[in-house]
Amino acid sequence: MPSPPMRHIALFEPDPSGHRMVFVRYILEAIARRGGIRATLILGSGASQAVQVDAMRDAFGALLTIHEAPDPDPVRGPLALSGKLARQFGHARQLRQAVTMLHAQGRVDHVHIPFADDYALFPFAVRRRPFGGIAWSGIAIRPRFHLARTGAIVPSRSEDHVEAWAYRQLLRSATLQTLFSIDPFLASRIDDPRIVTLCDPADITDKTPQQGWLPVKDDATVLLAYGYVDHRKAIDRLLRCAATPNVPRSLVIALVGVQDPAMRDVLAGPEATLLRAQGRLIEVPRHVTDVEEASAFARADIVWCYYPGSYCSSGAMVRAGQMGKPLLAAAEGLIGHLARHHDIGLTAPECDDHALTEQLTRIAGEPALRARLGAAGARYFATATGQAFGDRILAHIVGQEAST
Repeated sequence: MPSPPMRHIALFEPDPSGHRMVFVRYILEAIARRGGIRATLILGSGASQAVQVDAMRDAFGALLTIHEAPDPDPVRGPLALSGKLARQFGHARQLRQAVTMLHAQGRVDHVHIPFADDYALFPFAVRRRPFGGIAWSGIAIRPRFHLARTGAIVPSRSEDHVEAWAYRQLLRSATLQTLFSIDPFLASRIDDPRIVTLCDPADITDKTPQQGWLPVKDDATVLLAYGYVDHRKAIDRLLRCAATPNVPRSLVIALVGVQDPAMRDVLAGPEATLLRAQGRLIEVPRHVTDVEEASAFARADIVWCYYPGSYCSSGAMVRAGQMGKPLLAAAEGLIGHLARHHDIGLTAPECDDHALTEQLTRIAGEPALRARLGAAGARYFATATGQAFGDRILAHIVGQEAST
């Protein structure tokens, strides 16, 4: 009896830098575990030379093909709604053209977009069959329109009405099989069985940390700010609050991750200079390996998730939880809501330096509080593994293919 034909799934991630390829890797690992499926990863121009892509070639061998698609024209200026729309329509055209070419060379059974709301939310809201008869799925990474109704503190925004319309129109697509969401509340706000909730994943506990990787004293209380170090993470305010007299001198700030050039003045400013002189500011200004990431979180006592104006999930939050570390977060948005609801961290309003300093002083000075919050985070994120994430996505894709 002949074996069934191998399915072919196309994945789209034009930007392989940073955390974005983590989702792709988890899905490819699920494909490798299942067997009988091959994948094509559609990248932007020149992206096939990225270190992360080379690692995937080595890891997945013949089951993975890399395809570069010409980049759309860049969108210049600030990314207000009009700029975001222009960028999304450009990436949607890039993806459709690539899928058309791949399908002409050999059947494509499914298209999956790990960051669907970044690349295709509005274009596919108005295009019911973006790939003709080919089924597709995607992950909603940062929906915001529904958060105020979940109990989260979120400033009102005129674009929320447009975003809500786009998500509901997207779900009218004739070929959309599943809209996955790492937001735990989206499915309860839109009644559609194709919305499937995922845990924002991480596998940090699989790595063995290097003891002493961060050069800090054993009795230091380490606050870790992890990932791309830019103004979005309010590092200027963190340094200002940490330098105040009431904050315990045992507190050490560890900035681990590539630093935005725009942060140069902040990191050369008086607060940063003072903290460095006191041995209370440690910087690792580069991409780190998975083991180094685990080493940073293992040594941390507190994880900084205070991102004013950013109201969606965070990989740092998940990694903190898995490693049993408490958060210090903005009260607003999904992270703050989860921190309060599940007792996994302290929060302060995004425009209140006094409250932020008070909470920093409290969490830095109370080991028992940190232990309680960290233990709650470990329980909440215990199942948020890469394997569970990838297997759940693939089960829906393959299962629904089989039923069509």
